[in-house]
Amino acid sequence: MSKSAFAFKSKFPTIKEWTKAFRSKTAVALPRATLSNYQMAEKGVKALNIQNPSNMTAVEIYPGLGLWTTAMKNIGFKRILTLEPQPFYRNWMKEQFSNESEGVVEVLKKDGYDWDTYVELKTSEYIGDLENQDWSQMHPNLLFTGTIPKGSKGEQLLAQFSSCIVNKMAMHSLGRVQMIFWVPDALYKKFVAPPGDHIRCKMSIIAEACAEVEVIQKTDPTDLYPNSEYYLVSVKPFEKKKLKSQWDVFEYVLKHLFVMQKKPLKHMVK
Repeated sequence: MSKSAFAFKSKFPTIKEWTKAFRSKTAVALPRATLSNYQMAEKGVKALNIQNPSNMTAVEIYPGLGLWTTAMKNIGFKRILTLEPQPFYRNWMKEQFSNESEGVVEVLKKDGYDWDTYVELKTSEYIGDLENQDWSQMHPNLLFTGTIPKGSKGEQLLAQFSSCIVNKMAMHSLGRVQMIFWVPDALYKKFVAPPGDHIRCKMSIIAEACAEVEVIQKTDPTDLYPNSEYYLVSVKPFEKKKLKSQWDVFEYVLKHLFVMQKKPLKHMVK
C-alpha cells in the first residue's frame, strides 16, 4: 500500500488539520465547504428513499472530503462519477476510493462549473449511454448531486442548472434527471423565496416554473467544514414546464424586471 500524502492523527482530519492541509499556499480564504459528519450524510442518503440504487449512476460535483460519496456508495449505487477540480481534495478522494470502492467511485479531474464538462460526460465512456427522453417519469438510472459552493459561484451554478431544466441542456439533455444538492443556507432561502419576499430573484422564479423543490434535511453548523448551515435539497423537474412563452422572450423580460425593478412597469414592457 502506498504511503498517504495526508498525515492526520486519525483517519479523518479535524477542522484544524483540514484548514491547513486543504488550503492552497497562496489562498487567503478557507478551503471550499465540505461535509464533515458522516452520520448526516448517511441520514440524508437514506431519506432519499432510492428504490434501486444498484441501477443508479450518480454524477457528483464538488465532493470535498467525500462523505456524501461514501454514503451513496454504502447504500449500493452502481456507479459514482465524482468531479473534483481542487488538487488537494482530488488527491484525498483518490486515496479514499482507489482501493476501497471496487470501481464504483471514479474520481475525475473535472469542474461542474465548466460547460465542457457536461459535453465530455455525454460520451459513452461516462453517461452517454444513459440517455432517456421519456419525461413522463424521473430518470430511473441517473442522479445529479453534490455540494454547491458558497458565494457568487454557487448562485450562478444553481441558476444555470435551473435554466438547463427548461432548455433540456447539460445533464437534462439526458432526460428528466432529479437533482439533489447540499445548498448553503443563504442561497437556499434565495432559491425558494416566494412572491413578495425581498430576496426573490430571477433564479427563484425560474426554479418555481420548472421544478418541484423540497428540503430533505438541514445540517447543524458543526456538520461542515468550515462550520456552516446547509440544506439537502431535492429538485425534481416537472414533466411539462409551466412556461408558455419562448425561453429567450421570458428570460429577456425577467432580466429587465429585476434590473429595472424600481421603475414603473410601462418602462420595461414595450
